[in-house]
Amino acid sequence: MKRRIHISVLSIKLLVGALFFGIVMCVINSFVSYKEFKKQVEGLYETVTRQFAETAISYIDPDRIFKWLTDGQDGTWDSMNARLNELTETAQLAYVYLTVVSPDYKSRIYVFDTVNSQVFNEPFPLGHVESLEKKTPDYIENLRLLIEKGVSHSYFSYKKDGGHVTTSIPVHDFMGKTIAIMSVVKPMHEIAEYKTNYLRSLIIAALTFTLLFIGLYALSLVFGVVRPLMFIIDETSHFAEHHGELSGVLKRIKNRDELGVLAKAVEKMSADMNRYISDLTTATAEKERLGAELNVATKIQAEMLPRVFPPYENHPEIELFASMTPAKEVGGDFYDFYMTDDDHFAVVVGDVSGKGVPAALFMVIAKTLLKDAAYQFATPAEVFTHVNNILCEGNDSGLFVTCWMAFLEISTGKIHFANAGHTSPVLYKGGKVSYLKSKPNLMLAAMPGVTYADHEIQISSGDRFFLYTDGITEATNAKNELYGEERLLSLLQNTKGLSSKEVLSMVHDDLDDFVREAPQFDDITMLEMILKETKPKDSAEKELRISADDKNMDAVNDFIHACLPDSCSPALINKIDLAVEEIFVNIAHYAYNPEVGEAWISASFVDNVLTIVFKDNGKEFNPIAKDDPDITLSAEERDIGGLGIFLTKKFMDSVDYKYKDGQNILTLRKRIE
Repeated sequence: MKRRIHISVLSIKLLVGALFFGIVMCVINSFVSYKEFKKQVEGLYETVTRQFAETAISYIDPDRIFKWLTDGQDGTWDSMNARLNELTETAQLAYVYLTVVSPDYKSRIYVFDTVNSQVFNEPFPLGHVESLEKKTPDYIENLRLLIEKGVSHSYFSYKKDGGHVTTSIPVHDFMGKTIAIMSVVKPMHEIAEYKTNYLRSLIIAALTFTLLFIGLYALSLVFGVVRPLMFIIDETSHFAEHHGELSGVLKRIKNRDELGVLAKAVEKMSADMNRYISDLTTATAEKERLGAELNVATKIQAEMLPRVFPPYENHPEIELFASMTPAKEVGGDFYDFYMTDDDHFAVVVGDVSGKGVPAALFMVIAKTLLKDAAYQFATPAEVFTHVNNILCEGNDSGLFVTCWMAFLEISTGKIHFANAGHTSPVLYKGGKVSYLKSKPNLMLAAMPGVTYADHEIQISSGDRFFLYTDGITEATNAKNELYGEERLLSLLQNTKGLSSKEVLSMVHDDLDDFVREAPQFDDITMLEMILKETKPKDSAEKELRISADDKNMDAVNDFIHACLPDSCSPALINKIDLAVEEIFVNIAHYAYNPEVGEAWISASFVDNVLTIVFKDNGKEFNPIAKDDPDITLSAEERDIGGLGIFLTKKFMDSVDYKYKDGQNILTLRKRIE
């Protein structure tokens, strides 16, 4: 199918531009040519009139000029005047006159003045004085140059009939001194006709060549530029409307100039664009998949960190609040806290080297190992020594983690802590704020076999700890200035009477005010712990009232762990955890479904017997009424469900259920020697 060539706006602009510049060049060439013509004609007239002026001078006797002005005309003057008249008529001059200029250039005296018979003016007589005071400064300056320096001068005056030229040359005496001026005025009647004929010929020739040029230029423009350009424009429109596909019309462009290069570039762009769209579609899908996975990872990481504040309703002596703000979707900072027994509270803050997913994975491993080890060892130093050796195994990526961990004995206020290359916490004690300085040991996972030092400090009611990672003190503003330890310490001096949550909010606000629009380069983690009061150990029954939700499982486990004796082995703790999780998850999933209600959990350890009672106001349900599964069968052959409550009954000494006053009541008992 043939494509119709449209007259584009660009084509019109190009043609109009060519026409405009053609006319301009025509005018310029005509003007320059006319100026040259005029210059040549004036040069010719100037030469001719100078020759007539020199001829006129040859007719007179310069040495008698002043005698004539004094004594008047005589026979010689008459003879000379007759010859000048003859020259005026013969050469078709308008005037020939000889004048003497006064020394002050204010007047001149006529010696000779001949007038052509066709001019009809009377000549000035000998001795006629003419004032020069109304002459222009240029006119006077030309007289001065002519008399003082002998510079000839020609003046051209143009009128409708052609005008005239006046040429003045100096007249010298026998000593060579300029004593007078000989002036010849010649009409230029013929110049008007010359000018008209010349301009007519010039304009006709210029217009002819201009129109010819524009015609040839238009043809060249249409076939050499416009036609290929329209092909390219149509093809790019087709490219946009058909998702990067071309119709093939560009192959008709055979130009070897920039338009040909452009056509080939469009064809290459189409191929590249189609390939790019394909790659981009694949990359976008992959990015969306990774983004979804990162969102899940961000949620998982946030859920791994404790988020219930205050953490323990049965331990009002501890007030605590914490937060972690990752620099990317997931981060390497973490914090954790838990009761290792009824009287010991562990708190830890760590910072994994690097950022992003690798740091987050390493953080999960370190946090889990630290929590497990906290139930097995008596001091943070022993925990660090144990965890460090495990983290060093197979750590080919070279990641490490700085960490600060403390065990608080609630009944006495005694704290044991260890520092694995972490920033020192801020201690508020006795109304004074200072960094809890200690010689830090090597960070975890840096080198196996490291022994960590244990430190001890005594705190009292009202004392507080502010734990943080270096994302706070090393935060920078737009001027690349560090937030710094001194600013943090100065800020924390004004926290008396504030809650732990208010302290973290104050630090956040001050940090935001410092960095303003500067980007966050590191994870920011902080934790504020306040010891409200010390409380002696109590073996009486304790109760936890909590929302029946899976996310509160850690709080339930910590509550049970706080009731366990120090002699409880890790293996037995794991069995108790499994039984407690089975019962609490059953309440969360089935008691109030689809709503969420509350669960009451009480625990006591009396006469070496741990008693745990679960209560809820949900639907009546006896989990132990179901027959035990036949564990001799394979997993494919057994009925689904029942294994968890079966293991609970196996791990516990007794499991009892009753429904009373609208409550499900389930009691677990385990003797611990």
